[in-house]
Amino acid sequence: MQAQRKLHPLMAGAAVAVILAAGVSVAAITGHLSSSKAEGAPEQALPKQARPAQPKPHVAAKCHDCGVVVDVKEVEVPGKGTGVGAVAGGVGGAVVGHGIGENSTGTAIGAVVGAVAGHQIERQARAHKRYDITVRMEDGSTRALSDESGTPLAFKSGDKVHVSKEGAIRPI
Repeated sequence: MQAQRKLHPLMAGAAVAVILAAGVSVAAITGHLSSSKAEGAPEQALPKQARPAQPKPHVAAKCHDCGVVVDVKEVEVPGKGTGVGAVAGGVGGAVVGHGIGENSTGTAIGAVVGAVAGHQIERQARAHKRYDITVRMEDGSTRALSDESGTPLAFKSGDKVHVSKEGAIRPI
């Protein structure tokens, strides 16, 4: 009678740690590991020196590229998998599956589960935000613009902006 070998819990934990480290390494190497979102200390308002009010002559010039922000929507764009996550997850899952099942069925199931998990982790790591901005121009027309840089926008509804011909927006 042959004694059945069981996987030691420390070996299973080490295998999981190796899989997680491999996933993080792949994300770091491909540049999809998110960076710090920490903000600096808020600036303190300095008191303004009192100055006499001087009236400035205001000449209203017609701006054809100016408008008012009507709406800003944040849209989550799902990432696309390149296959790297699926391969890394499949290999890791096969190793763990073989260690747990100690046969070809356990290896195959582990590879499939690992590949699916690796693909989903890669898609999540590649997801980004898009901002859809609607601007009502001074001539009455409406322009729909999109920003996929991922950096939060400082614009909100009611802000006056200048829209370049290329679609760049800057405050007035």
